[in-house]
Amino acid sequence: MMTHKLFACAAAAVLLLGCMTGCSSDRQSSQDAIQNATDSTISGAYADIIERSLLSLGNTTRIRAAMDRAQNGNATIGFIGGSITEGMTAGGSDCYAACTYRYFQEHFAGNNQVQYVNAGLSGTSSVLGLLRAQKELFQYAPDVIFIEFAVNDAQDEEHRIAYESLVKSCLNQPQQPAVVLVFTMLKDGYSCQEQMTKIGEAYQLPMISVGDALNPEFQLGRMQWSEYSDDSSHPNKFGHQLVASMISNYLEKAAVQPPAEESLPQTPVYGDGYMGATLVDLSGVTSLGSFEPRSFSQLFDRGYAAKADGTAQPLSFTVTGKKLFLVYTAQNSADWGIAGVYVNDRLVSTVSANSKNGWGGPAVVLAYESDTPQEMHVQLSMLQEQESKQFQLLGVGIQ
Repeated sequence: MMTHKLFACAAAAVLLLGCMTGCSSDRQSSQDAIQNATDSTISGAYADIIERSLLSLGNTTRIRAAMDRAQNGNATIGFIGGSITEGMTAGGSDCYAACTYRYFQEHFAGNNQVQYVNAGLSGTSSVLGLLRAQKELFQYAPDVIFIEFAVNDAQDEEHRIAYESLVKSCLNQPQQPAVVLVFTMLKDGYSCQEQMTKIGEAYQLPMISVGDALNPEFQLGRMQWSEYSDDSSHPNKFGHQLVASMISNYLEKAAVQPPAEESLPQTPVYGDGYMGATLVDLSGVTSLGSFEPRSFSQLFDRGYAAKADGTAQPLSFTVTGKKLFLVYTAQNSADWGIAGVYVNDRLVSTVSANSKNGWGGPAVVLAYESDTPQEMHVQLSMLQEQESKQFQLLGVGIQ
C-alpha cells in the first residue's frame, strides 16, 4: 500500500498562484511545486477556486462513519467512472483517485492501511458502470464511493435513470458507504452536472464540480485550459492534483461536521428502474454459430467475435430477467457491422458496431426489456449484407 504524504492541495496552490500572477516564464514546474509546497501556501484566489468546487457538503453521517472505521483499521475507498477516474494522461499512481486515496490514508487512517479500489474504465457511461459495479466495486465492500460519469453520460432519460440507479445501488450496499459525486467537464463545456445535481440534492450527497471551480478562471483569462488538460477532456498530472485538492477540501470540512439524521427520498428523481442490473457469465452459450470465443480484457474475459467470413449463423444463449443489455466494441469504421438481436425468435433490436463516436472501447445498449422477468432465448446474428463485417460481443447484462 502507498503511504507517502499527498501534497495535492499545496502543489496545486503553488502552481495555480503562479498562473494567476502571470509569471509563466518564472513558474515552477509541477514536480518542483510538489516537492517544495507546504500547507501555508494555500491562500487568496487559489482558496476561492477550491471553495467554489464544493457544490454541497451533503449529509456527513456516512463519511464520518467511514473515517471512524479507517481509524479502527478497516476501511476501503472506491472509485467508479470513465477514463478520468482510470487515470488517463496522468497515470494510475498520479490520477485524482490515487491522490485522494493517499490523502484519506494519511489524514484519517492513522497507522492503519486503507484498501484502494479503482473501477474507472475508459469510455464508459453510468449504464456500463452500473453493470460493472458488482464485480469491480461492490464485492470489495467500499466504505466510500466516488462516482465520476459527468462527461461520459448523455443528457437523456436512459443515462439519467442509469446514474440514479447506480447512486441508489451504492447507497443500498450493506456497509452503508458514503457516496460522493464528482462532476468533471470537457473543454467545450459539456457536462451532465445539471441532471446529476438534481439526484445529488435529493439524496443529500456531497457534490464536487470542476466546472464551477475553473470556469470563472477560464472566462477571466486567469487560467488556460491547457494548464488543466493536455487534450479536450482528461486532466493532466496537475489537473488531477487539482481535482484531488477539491476532494480533500470536502473531506476536511466533512470531518468536523456533526452527523445528522439521514433522509433518503421515497420516490426517485428520474427513475431507478435499472437497479440490480449486472453482468452475467456467458459460459453457457448453447451455439456459437458464426462467432468464436474471445477474451478481450480481465473484465470481459468471456466474449465472442464474429468470424466476418460471410456467414451469419446466430450466437445463441439463454438468460432470465426483465432487461437485456449488450456490451460490444464500438468503432468509427465501415469495417464494423450491424447485428440483429432476437429474443424468443423475434427480432427486438439491432446493434451497430460502426459509430461516429466509436474508438475501439466498450459500448452498451439496452437491447430488450419486458414488464416482468422471463426466460429469454437470445440469438445474435449479423444482418444481411453485414456478414463479412466485424462485431464483438464483450458481455451481457441482465436486470
